[in-house]
Amino acid sequence: DGKWWAGTYGWGFTVDVIPYTGARADRGAQFQYRAAYGFANALLLTGDQRYVQLWKRVCEKVNENAKVVDGKTLYPHMYGTEEGDEGWYSFKPEKFAPRAEELFYWTQDRSVLEFLSSKPDWISYLDGDNPDYPEKTLTDDLATIRDRMTSVRNDTATPDTRMSDDMNALNPAITDSLIRLMLGGLPTGREGYPLHCRLRYFDNELRRAGIPADVAALVESMDENSTTVTLVNTDQNRHRTLTVQGGAYAEHQITSVTAENTTTQVDGSAFTVELAPGSGVQLNIQMQRYANQPTMKMPWAR
Repeated sequence: DGKWWAGTYGWGFTVDVIPYTGARADRGAQFQYRAAYGFANALLLTGDQRYVQLWKRVCEKVNENAKVVDGKTLYPHMYGTEEGDEGWYSFKPEKFAPRAEELFYWTQDRSVLEFLSSKPDWISYLDGDNPDYPEKTLTDDLATIRDRMTSVRNDTATPDTRMSDDMNALNPAITDSLIRLMLGGLPTGREGYPLHCRLRYFDNELRRAGIPADVAALVESMDENSTTVTLVNTDQNRHRTLTVQGGAYAEHQITSVTAENTTTQVDGSAFTVELAPGSGVQLNIQMQRYANQPTMKMPWAR
């Protein structure tokens, strides 16, 4: 009927999930959680923060329609005629804040974190408040892989009784924590969002994307203009050389790199690091985020 809030997966898309009990579920989140990446794609292409700030304003405007029930503030998450008259519904204690963690990542606006009831573990780690996070998340991921492979082996479903998306919950390829901790980036998810990250690595010897064999990377802190990463060559016999790029698509301009109290001016989208056998180095990288037009070209082809 031309309603802005209507339509499949729109603001008012609440549907039957168990028809014989009358149970219904909100499905607007499918749209809400994906829309933010549209604005992020515009940021990636233009460097204009106003695109992602628009999503922040959407969240603020929705939360302005909160109401107090029995002394508790509740925030709407849906809009439509589900409860009779057209208006906001699906009120919850949590603020409306789809992709708040990602929004903070793109904007580095600390006020965005106020949308959340608690600071995400990864952000706490980057702030220096959660030092055990890398080890814990690695342990958790390994446990998840074991559990999922057990589920795969124990799955008795046949192709004709299996839903097309049933395997999503059994996928053993756990990469979210690796993206966060190695690249300082946002997980791309099963939806396959464009990769937003602070750093990306390339193997100079093999002339390919990806960190060289035996090299480990851990992004330890980030703020609006800097990223700190530790690189370690675990090979005790061979040197390793890698290129460190600003962003997944060279969209970040690296201004300088500091290692062991020595600062080197870069003024480019990438730089090269040579690691002696068994050595490691902590790098503080100063950068201008989303300053360059993104490219898929390898660093040595630009």
